[in-house]
Amino acid sequence: MRTQSVDTHPQAERIMVELIRNSPMSRRFRLVQSLTHSTFWAPVQTWRERQREASEQEAAVHVLSCFYGPCLAQRMQAALERCEGWHLQPIDLLAVMLPARRTLEDLCVPYYLGGSIASSLHGMQQLAQDIDLVVDLGEQAFPSLFAVLRQHYLFNEGEARKAVRARTSFPLIHLDSLMKVDVVLPKPEAFDTFMRQLIKCYTLDERYPPIPIASATEMLLFKVQRYQRDEQARTDGMQDDAEWNDILGMLKVQGPDLDLPLLEEWAGAHGMTDIWRRALVDAGLRDA
Repeated sequence: MRTQSVDTHPQAERIMVELIRNSPMSRRFRLVQSLTHSTFWAPVQTWRERQREASEQEAAVHVLSCFYGPCLAQRMQAALERCEGWHLQPIDLLAVMLPARRTLEDLCVPYYLGGSIASSLHGMQQLAQDIDLVVDLGEQAFPSLFAVLRQHYLFNEGEARKAVRARTSFPLIHLDSLMKVDVVLPKPEAFDTFMRQLIKCYTLDERYPPIPIASATEMLLFKVQRYQRDEQARTDGMQDDAEWNDILGMLKVQGPDLDLPLLEEWAGAHGMTDIWRRALVDAGLRDA
């Protein structure tokens, strides 16, 4: 078994994995929440201390630019200049999602949580640089959806319409916390259709309603496919250790509960058999 870090003893990691495996989703989520909040909030405070004449808004937009790029930051700066009395609110991941969730539910639009939050809940906890909401959105929902979203998020309606037609994604920036929500449109393919059957709802915080979350099966296959695509595209011979560790973390935590024949079948269907078996070996679920 390959440990998540070279300086971690295998036995110490086995104990940690067992602790995570026995922890409820709510406890795992609290760690993701804490890591995310501190990672974004600390740079804002640090930059303000260094730039003593900078406003809270300027500091927040500067950090936003570092996380998401200058284009989104410039659009957010223009939007915040129209918001009187704006103050940066601490990141509460479920509060960030709540306006979008309520609107989607009112419109009977199916959605679920994916991305780094879902993989953290199924594996080793990490910060969430953004929130991925997979939404089966059609153009007929635009008028009602956009009217509500404008009150809580910055987004470009033209980009959103194009993304829905192309079944890609578009970003929302939460006005209060500046956290990004990526609205991801699933493709009408057999994989996406099958994976919807594995979605389960979990209560991550008693203050909020349960939320549907992508399965470990879906997240593993998605991450392995992305890793393989990146590995094939590289010309420097380097590997994305963070992505690989994310895959191994889910395999180690979910090991006893995984449907390995199902995963092997889908990995083969997507041309990922070799890299999938390599992941099983590194996670200690298969002999070399």
